[in-house]
Amino acid sequence: MASFKAITVTIIWTATAGFGLFAIGAYEHFRNPIWATGIATCLLGIHMVNMASYFKVAVERPSERFK
Repeated sequence: MASFKAITVTIIWTATAGFGLFAIGAYEHFRNPIWATGIATCLLGIHMVNMASYFKVAVERPSERFK
């Protein structure tokens, strides 16, 4: 059940961040090097938050994951 909650949180965060990128028009400016750097940084941040939120919600201690 914890994995389901974590995946739900991850999906909500990803959808919100994706909507934010769509709202600022990231898909129109990806060929511009300045925009591409900003978009890549945002995508990396989104991925890092996804990982952190998944492990925070799904696993209390990382060592429990491998038992």
